[in-house]
This record gives sequence, C-alpha cells and structure tokens, in this order.
Amino acid sequence: MKNMFVLVSECGVQLGDFLHRCIHDKTMEIQDCKIERAENKIEVEMKDLFTRYTNDVITTTALGIECDSLKHPQNEFYNEFYVLGKKSTTLGGIQQLIFLGYFLSPKLMKILNIKMLSDKMTNYFRSLILDTMDTRENKGIIRPDMIHLLMQARKGTLQSEDNDVTNRTSVKPNLEKDDIVAQALLFYFAGFEAVSTLMCFTSHQLAVYPDIQSRLQQEIDQTLLKNDGKITYEAVHSMKYLDMVLSETLRMYPPAALTDRKCVKTYNLPGETPYTLCPGQVIWIPIYGLHHDPEYFPDPDKFDPERFSDENRDKIKPYTYVPFGSGARNCIGNRFALMETKIALIHILSRFNLKVVSRTPIPIQITKKGLNFTVDGGFWLGIEERS
Repeated sequence: MKNMFVLVSECGVQLGDFLHRCIHDKTMEIQDCKIERAENKIEVEMKDLFTRYTNDVITTTALGIECDSLKHPQNEFYNEFYVLGKKSTTLGGIQQLIFLGYFLSPKLMKILNIKMLSDKMTNYFRSLILDTMDTRENKGIIRPDMIHLLMQARKGTLQSEDNDVTNRTSVKPNLEKDDIVAQALLFYFAGFEAVSTLMCFTSHQLAVYPDIQSRLQQEIDQTLLKNDGKITYEAVHSMKYLDMVLSETLRMYPPAALTDRKCVKTYNLPGETPYTLCPGQVIWIPIYGLHHDPEYFPDPDKFDPERFSDENRDKIKPYTYVPFGSGARNCIGNRFALMETKIALIHILSRFNLKVVSRTPIPIQITKKGLNFTVDGGFWLGIEERS
C-alpha cells in the first residue's frame, strides 16, 4: 500500500492538472471526454472522468504501465486499453446474462463453455502482462506495483509492509504465470468500475450538501498545511472526516447490492422460523437492504457522515454495515479502493468546488437498465476553481 501510494498520487496530480487546464485553457481539445465549458467553470460527467482516472491508477499499479488517458484520449494504445476495460465491466445486454449465469450456476456456464471475457480481451491482457513480466526479469526492472509484488511472491522473496526481513516468505507459493495474470486482471476489473462508482456517488453528495463539502475542504486544507502542502500516506489516513464521508457514501450506495457465501458445515440459523444450512448451500446477503434498514440506520435515506464519527461508530450493530463484505473472505482490495478514492477527492477538493448543475440528478434514481450500479443520464456536476 505504501509503495503504491506514490504511483496513485501521481495519477491524482494528473487529474487535478487536467481539470485546471480544462477550465483555463480554452484551446485545449476535450471533445473525447464528457466535459462542457461554461463561464469560469466546466460541467463534467463524473463517471467518464473517474473511469479514466481509475483506468490510469490500475494500469500503473497493477499492470506496470504508465497511462494518462485524460491527457491522451486519442492515443491508440490508451484508447484501446480504456475501451476494453469499459466494455468488459459494463454489464448490459448479453454481458449481464453471462454474469448472472456465472452468479447462479458457474458449473453450468463452464459446461456450456461460455466465457466471462472474450478471447480477444483475454489474449490482449494476458500478452500485455506476460510481456511486462519478461521485460522486467530480463532487464532487472523494479517498480513498486502489484506485478512486482506477485513476482516476488512467486520467487519467495516477498517482504511485509514494514520491510521486516524476519517476515520474509520462506516457502515459494505455487504461483504460475497465469495465476499472476489472473490476479492482475481481477485487480483491474474490480477497481475499474466499483471504485469509479464510489467516487461518483461521493462527489454527487458533496455537491448536493455544500456544508459537508466545505467542512471536508477545511480538513483537507488543514492537513496539507501541517504537511507543507504534501499529500503523504500518513496524512491521507489521518483525515477522519474524509473517512466519515466515504463510509456514509458506502452505506447509502454500496459497490455491490448483495454478496454470497457458500456453507461449508452444518449451521442452524436462529429466529422465529429456524432453518438449518447444509454444506454446499449458497446464501445471499442483502448488503443494500441491511444498509437501508431503519432498525440499524435511523432515517436511512439521509446522507449523514456523523453516523461514523468516533462517538457513533461503535453504536453500529456488527455485520449490518458490510460494504466490502466481512470476515476472512471480505474484499481484498477494500483498503486500496479507499486509498485511491481519498487521493482523488483530496486533489480535487483542495483545488476545486463541486457544484450542482441543471443536469445533476436530484434526487438520485438508480438505473433499472443493466446490472451496473449507476444513475440514468449520468453524474453531471459543475467544477469551478476555488478562490
């Protein structure tokens, strides 16, 4: 996390600089991005902006490729990479049926030889990752990203985050190259869609509630002042109100509406109507339903970061707030997703204000088209430079 922080922060700088140029450089071509200029500000479709940002973050941290898909939207490589990522994570049409098929009966989908990703996508990403690995091994290139960590794990030389050599892996795990490819791809696809969606909902709430946005900007300003204007790993994780805002967004708009678990041993579910779960049975856990249950979260449709203050967080009933799941099989990328989101918000809010515009969806209406958790018409917001 600490090693990759620098790479993610560089993408945050690119994001802030891009928005600054869009506002002030009238000659800048922006037709390939969903951005429209207005007087002293721009109107931006945040989903398009944030998917380009997450694309850059994931490519640099997971695949070892430096991209700037905001600055170079017409570049053939950047564009192909971005379009393939967007296509593979948009769950509409036949793609949503395939996803549901794997969700409901993965064995049947394998028997029918129906693949989640097309051969073109699979071969493209596989060759890209393997070529990157071969180049690094042949030339001795070291880069603080996920590919390097997985290569270290394969060799049995991976160290803990605190660089304590006593925690060095003593046995090489049985990691083949295709295992590394699979992990890198999972990292990419999970981060591309879910994280950009979290950023969209957070930005929307901050624009709708300017008092909350102002308080968060004050915390960011004070933190930057204490750190000589630098955004460090420790500084980001010290911002309590930023964490409260994101936690409340994740409560109202969790990245996954539900999750599933397979029973591995007989278990008796308590309640008025007891039920016995048997090994092999699968249960669905309604994350969205839990997060919007007034029994656990009073006035659940109100955006209230104070629910997650130091005084109130301990009052939340265990396992009623599970945006990333819980237990041993919770989302392995939750810390990275939060770090990536916090960095983007810090770079934006330290320099700009988010404003409601005529096309801003108020109230939010979750789309009924496809399986992606988004809104009809897009997340349009105004962005203006802070005075």
